[in-house]
Amino acid sequence: MGTRADTAAGPWLSIILIVRHPAETPDAVLAALAAEPQIAEVEVLLVDGRPGAATVPGRTGVATLLRPGLNMPRLKAEGAAVARGRALAFLEPKAVPLPGWIGAALAALGRYPGAALSGSVTSASGSAADRAAQIFEYAAFRPEVIAQGATRDLSGNNMILPAGSLRKFCGDILAAEGLNKPFCQKRLQENGTALVMVPEMQVRMHTRYRLGALLASRYRYARCFGGTRAALAARAQRWRYRLGAPAVPALLIARHMRSACRDGWPGLGTLGALAALCLAWSAGEAVGSWAGPGRACDALF
Repeated sequence: MGTRADTAAGPWLSIILIVRHPAETPDAVLAALAAEPQIAEVEVLLVDGRPGAATVPGRTGVATLLRPGLNMPRLKAEGAAVARGRALAFLEPKAVPLPGWIGAALAALGRYPGAALSGSVTSASGSAADRAAQIFEYAAFRPEVIAQGATRDLSGNNMILPAGSLRKFCGDILAAEGLNKPFCQKRLQENGTALVMVPEMQVRMHTRYRLGALLASRYRYARCFGGTRAALAARAQRWRYRLGAPAVPALLIARHMRSACRDGWPGLGTLGALAALCLAWSAGEAVGSWAGPGRACDALF
């Protein structure tokens, strides 16, 4: 995968694919990218953090970094540190880009230079846990919701960040926490980076969840988030996070139940799994706010 758009300053876009979970493989994403007509215009970098990661022969044009044992935010930071592109795209194995993703990304970079971009995230119907996870994580990234202009967020598995701004304004976060999306996004926005949603940049989720494992993973994400947020906050703000923790379950349940019922009745199983997700996240965020992240951040897959 060469770079027709190479200049002295590097390619216009670097695509950084992160793989961390031992059961995941980057093959589906790499195959989807290789089929894109504009693949020659971008740099593709695989950052492999799986235990026992080893270079796999036959991935022509794909640069590989082996960083076994690092968590997802740190793997993204490792990729960002060496990628040559002026803009950095971040993908993950469980969300495979649909045809036209690179073309839509390059067109959007031309229209919105210096902006942070994100696209839509879709999923095939699955179990109640699958549907609940899609609502909880990605309801705001459905193509029709993005097209309405209602989304003001970046999807961590389908986003493009301006390399110069990321390194300039988020260097301390990258060094301390890795590319922890909520905090880097906030810092970029505070320093004037626009967030632009691109519905044509579509990825499709292929993960199938077991409810217990899903709840445990979201508890860990939330504890990492809550603990890191508290550590970065001023003292007064830290106490507001801690004292406001009891309100979080009700707020999350109200918000996500509205999303779940927007297009009709989703079923009791989905609503029950969604409520459990809200409670698991709330518990993790509260524990993180009071006791810090512990080792939760190390377990982010």
